This record gives sequence, C-alpha cells and structure tokens, in this order.
Amino acid sequence: MRKSRVTVVGLAGAFALAGAWGCGGGEAPESAAPAAEPEAETPEEAPRVEAADIDAALANGALLLDVRTDEELAEHGTIDGFVHIPIGELEARLGELPEGVPILTA
Repeated sequence: MRKSRVTVVGLAGAFALAGAWGCGGGEAPESAAPAAEPEAETPEEAPRVEAADIDAALANGALLLDVRTDEELAEHGTIDGFVHIPIGELEARLGELPEGVPILTA
C-alpha cells in the first residue's frame, strides 16, 4: 500500500470490520514455486477512540469514514454524516480524503 498523509483513527467497539487492512489472498498452491517477496513494511497501529470520545473528536473536525461494503451497508445501515468508501476501493480513493484531518473509521 502506498504511503499517505491521511491519519486514520479506529472507533473502538463501534463496528467490527470483516478482515483487516491488507487482507485477502490465501494460501499459495503447493505446486507454486516460492517467490522471493520484498520485505513488507509493517503499518503502525492506528490510535483508537473510545465511544465516549467520538462526539468530542467530531466537534474537533474529525471525519467519519465507513469502509464496509455496499452489501454490509444495505444489511446493517450506516450513520448520517459518514463518508462511504468500501475497503476494497480505499487505496485507489485515498485522494478523496482530506489531509490533516483525523479520520474515524468503521
């Protein structure tokens, strides 16, 4: 994943994400020759905002970002004011997010 100047803050206990950043793939087939992989950069864990602190974060200009799929939104709904960018599209759409603003994800 490319580096970005976007700050992402997780909502502790607000929503459970199916998967994680950089998820996907699976086991390589046994017949596949092992490929030399470049050393992956370990992302820093995003700070967490407790539910009791969400209102204060929003009052200070934080953006709400919902990364669930369209199907998950249809099934569970969303919260007014969230910006929706599905997790599978997030890397390609990072330019749509403001820089220098904390982003709360769900």
